[in-house]
Amino acid sequence: TRCVVTICVGICTMLSLASPTACGFAAPLAPRSAVRSASPSMLAVTDLVGASTEVSNKVWDPLKLSENMDESNLKLVRAAELKHCRVAMLATVGWLWTATGTHFEGMLSTSSGVSFADVAAAGPLLGAAKVPAAGIWQMIAAIGALEVYWENKYPAAECGGDFGVPRVTQDPAKFKEIQLAELKNGRLAMIGIISFACAEAIPGSVPFYPF
Repeated sequence: TRCVVTICVGICTMLSLASPTACGFAAPLAPRSAVRSASPSMLAVTDLVGASTEVSNKVWDPLKLSENMDESNLKLVRAAELKHCRVAMLATVGWLWTATGTHFEGMLSTSSGVSFADVAAAGPLLGAAKVPAAGIWQMIAAIGALEVYWENKYPAAECGGDFGVPRVTQDPAKFKEIQLAELKNGRLAMIGIISFACAEAIPGSVPFYPF
């Protein structure tokens, strides 16, 4: 149901922000002249895919945070952005799908007498209050375990969100195009899922919603 998706988004966001240097919307990435690197081989913010026509093909970093980041910090921030992008894309698709009225059949909690239909009828925000505390803790435990596992296997400060999935192309230029597409779709999805939540909490605050 939509409320479960919303809860998962919130939990993932909190977990990925647990690191003090993590950031959900990493800067799309700035001129090399604005980045001080210790050596020519060190990763600079402009080496990362992200700048696009939406930001005049420049790095969107008004606070110049990237100037004080080394390579591991840049990869950590990029990993955090990708995590938020991917969760937001899943959440947006889930919200749109359940907006049609689709939900699981049966009981969400037999002990509490709560069905999936009950939660869906309450809406994604108010419905979250119907999820029993035990269910919330189950989600926290499951997501936390996945976070620990993947961070140990693919450290964010080293891998930057790359989980070793085989590439769909060996062409470097095409691969950068695919990376940029993922980032742009993810950034739009982050705005989208927040817009859906705001529209539910404050009716009329988002144009054309409900659609």
